[in-house]
Amino acid sequence: MAAEENECVSRQDSELMRSWELEAILTNRTLRFVLRLEQQFVCPSCGGMVLNPHQTGCGHIFCARCVRAYIENGGSSKCPLDSIPIKSEEIFQDNCCKRELLNLEVYCTNAPDCAQRVTLCNLQGHLKACQYERLRCSNSGCNDTVLRKNLLDHQRKVCSFRLESCHHCRQPFLASHLQAHQKTSCPEIQDPCPNKCPQMIRRHKLQAHADECLEVETDCIYKNYGCTFRDKRGKVQVHENTEFSSHVRLVLESNTKLETQVEQLQQDMLVQQGALKDKSFVVSNLDRDITLCDSTLTTLQRSVEEQRVRICSIQRELRDLRGVLGSELSEELPSLRASLDSLRQQVAVTESLREHLGALEQTCQRHTRLLDIHVEQLQCNEQRFRLLESTSYDGKLIWKVRDYCHRKEAGTPLNSTPFYTSHSGYKLSVRAYLGGDSSGRGTHLSLYITIMRGDFDSLLPWPFRQNITLTLLDQSGSRNHQSNTFTPDTNSDSFHRPTSDANVATGFPRFILHGDLEAPRNAVYVRDDTLFIKVKVDTTGLEDL
Repeated sequence: MAAEENECVSRQDSELMRSWELEAILTNRTLRFVLRLEQQFVCPSCGGMVLNPHQTGCGHIFCARCVRAYIENGGSSKCPLDSIPIKSEEIFQDNCCKRELLNLEVYCTNAPDCAQRVTLCNLQGHLKACQYERLRCSNSGCNDTVLRKNLLDHQRKVCSFRLESCHHCRQPFLASHLQAHQKTSCPEIQDPCPNKCPQMIRRHKLQAHADECLEVETDCIYKNYGCTFRDKRGKVQVHENTEFSSHVRLVLESNTKLETQVEQLQQDMLVQQGALKDKSFVVSNLDRDITLCDSTLTTLQRSVEEQRVRICSIQRELRDLRGVLGSELSEELPSLRASLDSLRQQVAVTESLREHLGALEQTCQRHTRLLDIHVEQLQCNEQRFRLLESTSYDGKLIWKVRDYCHRKEAGTPLNSTPFYTSHSGYKLSVRAYLGGDSSGRGTHLSLYITIMRGDFDSLLPWPFRQNITLTLLDQSGSRNHQSNTFTPDTNSDSFHRPTSDANVATGFPRFILHGDLEAPRNAVYVRDDTLFIKVKVDTTGLEDL
């Protein structure tokens, strides 16, 4: 007990009780002393324990709070015990009384739950560790106060504002929101397929599953060709496999319609060509009219200029005559005025013709613009017809390569127009490197075949297996053609169904030496800077759809 008192006194001496901390601690608390409180520690003003004791000039001890009230009342305040006036300059803090008071033993303010007894100076330290002290939960949003001994369990298990991880997605949520999260929004929880298929699907994969679920209703892939079948995806797949022949008929009917449309387009183009020729004739006539108008205008302008010169000369002569003849001139003035009026009328006619010429020029410009539009449309249609006329549908192609020398020096690859094995068959093209490619670069002509993506690839057998013959044609008439044939390698991606516009080209990097090509003994392969390349696909065994 003595050691405890010495410790308390030492602490009081070092701090000198900078402030009476117990005033804040004991607010709304009941302080009970183990022994009866002596009268000297009772405030004569409020009747309670003297908190932060201060002594007045008359020797009585009051609470700091009560003394402060007396001072604020001014000079009229008197001690309630002896009626002696209380003066602020005579008031001082009674540290001796404070030390004695702090050494008194009290019960914990959390009694009867806590039975601990401590000296008043150690009450604050005890309350910081007292298991029956009520503390506010530190979880954000929680306003509950619980006993210190229950605080940890409350924060971890009871508090509705505690954070808990979802067992499925491992994300933290408030305990009060966790159940709702798992019920409605957790992406990792498995739900039954909304289309009533037997699978359990994670929520974040429901959309992807819907794109392949066999229970989802969908259309046949040949819908655009006229098939109206619609059912669950599984049945649609069976339908597509079993109704292949009817789908092929639909595709052929669609192709026939397209060919009819092309023929109609050709007829329309012929009509437009006739109309264009008529408009060209009209424009030619307008050009001639404009030329005549220009000539007439030039003549009129020249006449006007001559008339102006004559007028100036007449005016000069009038001035001279007016000075010399005097009264004789007045007799000739009417005829001169009539001549001047005639000239003015001619000038007015000239101006009218000029305005008419301007209108004709605007009309000509409008017809010229229309003519340019029709010419551009005609060129586009002619290009399309050249492409249609040059397209082969029997697996054969003769490719005319012009400007041989220049293109060989340029070194860029050349591609032929596409050709087909049939109207609904494979789509191919020839690629030539005149200056050589790969192992034949600089020494040989390189020729390749390219399998291109076509409109009917889904109906054709893959990989491509037909033999292909490439021929360099002799232009001398001796028919000493240079040919090479190859059989497709079915393991090569070049002959599988194209996934882009065209597969990788394959063929002969060293088809023929440049010397044998340009100066052969018994043949002429290059004539007039032009050579001909023929390609033939063996269509044996191919079924025409």
